[in-house]
Amino acid sequence: MKTLLFISAVSLLNATTIFIGSDAFSTTNNSLHATVDLSGTLHPNPSWAAPLPGSEWISYGPTGDHDDPGYFSPANGTLVTFTTQFTLSGLITGVNLTVLADDSTSVVLNGHTLIAAHTSPGSKCSGVAIGCLVSTEGVFGFAALSPYLVDGTNTLSFGVLQVAGSSYGVDFAGKVDDGTPEPATLALISGGLLGLAVLRRSRYLLI
Repeated sequence: MKTLLFISAVSLLNATTIFIGSDAFSTTNNSLHATVDLSGTLHPNPSWAAPLPGSEWISYGPTGDHDDPGYFSPANGTLVTFTTQFTLSGLITGVNLTVLADDSTSVVLNGHTLIAAHTSPGSKCSGVAIGCLVSTEGVFGFAALSPYLVDGTNTLSFGVLQVAGSSYGVDFAGKVDDGTPEPATLALISGGLLGLAVLRRSRYLLI
């Protein structure tokens, strides 16, 4: 009976998957210029890794492909913070995040720095994570992210740093799985626990 009750309660959880991905619509920046997708009219640097699934390389201007109209190279030392927000409610059951950047980027979740931008240049962007190649992407899993997630609004920021640049941009993608018990589920769990307590007491009195 205990096992069946537990399975029934879990099956009624209202699980939700929140997808996170860089794009001009959902990502702001502090440069006083609008965030732009480096896709369509603009393009990423052809040496960069392909955009992560569900995301776009982004910047604050045409800073990806040298052949794009209006292309410019941010000066070394340029630091622009790109920010996205998402809302969570309930138990976090899974979370992951992958990040690419040129030259490099910090990753900050709700004020907690997960990694600092790397300040030494490589042959292309940063030579270590976080850089612009698959071999130097930053990958963050449950252990790194879950301690800093909160019910309500979560803020994820990327401080993209130009070190020895020409091109400049950031790309990130991930997801969070959370589950909020519906009222019926809470009633079932509460009733089930009460029933088990009564049953256990009854058996004790019969002995």
